[in-house]
This record gives sequence, C-alpha cells and structure tokens, in this order.
Amino acid sequence: MARREEAGWHAVHAATFGHDRWDDLSIALQRDPEHLCFLNPFLPGAELEVLKTDYGLEQTCIPGAFHFQLPDEADAQFRVVDSTDESVLFVEKVRAARHEVEIRGCDPSEALSPFIFAEGAFLIVALALRVEEGDRILDGGASPGAALVLAGALFARRCARGEPVPPDMQGFLVCNAASKQKSSHVQKMMSSLVPPNLVDHNAYGGTGGPRLVFMTADMGTPSNSVERNGPYDKILLSAPCTDDRRLARGANGGLTKWSSNGAKVSAERQLKWLYNALWLLRDNGILVFCSTALSPEECDGVVERLMLKVRGSFEIE
Repeated sequence: MARREEAGWHAVHAATFGHDRWDDLSIALQRDPEHLCFLNPFLPGAELEVLKTDYGLEQTCIPGAFHFQLPDEADAQFRVVDSTDESVLFVEKVRAARHEVEIRGCDPSEALSPFIFAEGAFLIVALALRVEEGDRILDGGASPGAALVLAGALFARRCARGEPVPPDMQGFLVCNAASKQKSSHVQKMMSSLVPPNLVDHNAYGGTGGPRLVFMTADMGTPSNSVERNGPYDKILLSAPCTDDRRLARGANGGLTKWSSNGAKVSAERQLKWLYNALWLLRDNGILVFCSTALSPEECDGVVERLMLKVRGSFEIE
C-alpha cells in the first residue's frame, strides 16, 4: 500500500535513515538555503577585484565560490532579480551605484550579471564533470547555475565579454530541459551571464556557429533531438525526480502531493534517461548523475539497476 502525504513521507524516510537521523534531516530540510557567491568567469579581472572588496569575498574550497557579506549601502548591492529556484539566485547586470571600474569596463547594454548566489552542492556537481576547453558537453537536465559553471570552464579563457569567438575555438555546451517553460528560463538567465556571441554567432562579427545551444527534449525517449549534437565527451544528467526539500518547504502543493508511488515512477524515468545518455557518450566519456531525492530508489538504486541493464553492452568504471 502506498504511503501518502506528510505522515507517509516521515514514516518512509524514518524507516530509511533511522528515527534519530531523520529527526535531524527533516529539520535541516526546512531551513533556508545557504548560498555562496559564484563569480561570473566572463567578467574582466579588474571588475572581479572590485566585487571581492565590495562583498568581502572569502575563498571557499569550491573553485570560484566565495563566502560573502552584502555591502552596507543598498545602492552598492546587486539586487536579486530571479529566485524561481531558491537554490540559485540571479542578480541584476548593473547596480545603482556603479564603481568607476565598472563604468569604464563597458556600456550598461553590454553588461553581464557579475555573479550568482548558489548552494555549494549545485556548484560541486558541475565541477565534478571536469570540463576542459574543446569538450562537447551535454547538460541533460539544464539549470542556469550549473550551465554557468560549465560554460565558464569551456569558454571564459578565450571568449571575453565584447569580443568575437575565436575562429579555431572548439567544443560546445548543449543545455537541454524537459519542458519548454524550463528551457525558456534557462535561456533567459544564461543570456544575462554569458557573452551573446556564444549564443548568436553573428554577434560581434563572429563565425562558426553558436557554442551554447538550448534544447527541449525528453531524454527518456529512445530517439530525441539531443542526439543531433552528439556524441558528447561529458554529460551532466539531472533527470526529473522528487525534490524533497522543495516539497517540505511547501512548493508545488507541498507534502499533500507526496506519495511513495511517486518515487517508483521517478526511478523508472531516471533509469530511461541514464540508459539513453550512455548511448550519447563518446568512448572514455564521463557521465555525472545527480538527484535531489532522498529515496535510495531514486539515487543509488537507479545506478544499480543501470549497471545490471547494461551488463555486456557497456564497460563502465
């Protein structure tokens, strides 16, 4: 019999984690996210130095991510303009009190958002892919926070703000979302973070086609539009699954919508996404799978089932 709603949610996870540990976990899930400041790697060094001073940035163990303090003066702060996902917050491109370095750096129309506020876990997952220049990358369940990390590793060293894409630049990033609404949001946020010449090859007189591609495809289907840009060197895959923290904090109807059967449905979908992703991967490629679910069925259970499914077809390390 399926367990349902908040009482069922607590019962199922208490049985999985043990009552004492679950008491602590359930409380932690209710807390507000703790954000780090991840600097936009496409900004010039001089502007990054200004931000480090104004926001009192302190380096963390995560490359590019810092502990921060908001400036005392409101006009010196970059306002949050999008908090659709509370795990990653996006800020305006231009603050009210622009520093003279920012004024000299570019016209406001060419400005990029200088950073994002993101949870460390989202950054670590993207960095785990170990992206290098020239890689062909698929962000299979695209989020703009992870996409910025990936795009920065791919392009930032050779494609600064306001400059054309080098004609010999290799590699690209495909950001795929399962819904048009999410894809539109990813594209909107990324357009505020990366130079437009990476998306539109006509910007600044560039050639060679866009390096950042946005798509909407269900990777659970045997044949989908993501294939046209494959095979890929590296794939980051976040298949649709249960987001227990969002439910615990009341999103999407909260725990009134929760059912233990939902984990089974999600696990089946994740398995299809993972299996199809393997066929899109080059030999010796890397696939990083991540999940926001607490249920082992939607985490290690999916990987274990995949290993059994592909036995004899793929060699996986």
